Amino acid sequence: MIGSQGFKYLSLVTLLGVFAIFSVSSFAALSPAQQAAKERGIMLYNQYKPAEKELRIAAEAGDAEAQFYLGEDLRHKNRYMTAEARNFLEASASQGNLYAMIRLGNSGSGLCNILGNCPAGFKSQEGWLREALKISKEQAAQGDPEGLYILYKVTGDFDSLIKSAEAGFPFAQYWLARRYHNGDGFFWLPWRRSQEIERWYKAAAENG
Repeated sequence: MIGSQGFKYLSLVTLLGVFAIFSVSSFAALSPAQQAAKERGIMLYNQYKPAEKELRIAAEAGDAEAQFYLGEDLRHKNRYMTAEARNFLEASASQGNLYAMIRLGNSGSGLCNILGNCPAGFKSQEGWLREALKISKEQAAQGDPEGLYILYKVTGDFDSLIKSAEAGFPFAQYWLARRYHNGDGFFWLPWRRSQEIERWYKAAAENG
């Protein structure tokens, strides 16, 4: 299921720090007003406009997707991982948001890990990546396109990216085109590379 797009890290251009597509369900049942605020917040985030006020409404109501976007918004605004940003990302990851797990896994384990005074139940950087790897492996084994893409994000496995793109996942299609454009992959005929780049960019665009 294709959800809201964003993920500035993969950023509209870089998880396109993307832009994200979410298969994870948000466990909180939002009121119509909270849902509208969430949708507007994600739209503003993707337009690189102030989005904290709108996202906070749904995030504080427990919506995993809004929590992810708010965590990313706070992180970008402050230019580092603040305690509040980490709290929202951890809340999102705890509900199964794989993109939040990856963000936490690539952002260090926080000050408490350095000081050695983390509270009971604190999950380390490595712990979040292990969980993302476990879940994405399970999804990939079932042929889930997004699971294959997450597996690629965690492991860097190029074959998983190709399989995800071939299964129709748009961000995988975009990044496969980018990888080919940057010289990755092997083609016997040079013009085949250009064809594949155009093919996958076109597929990604047509998929939204």
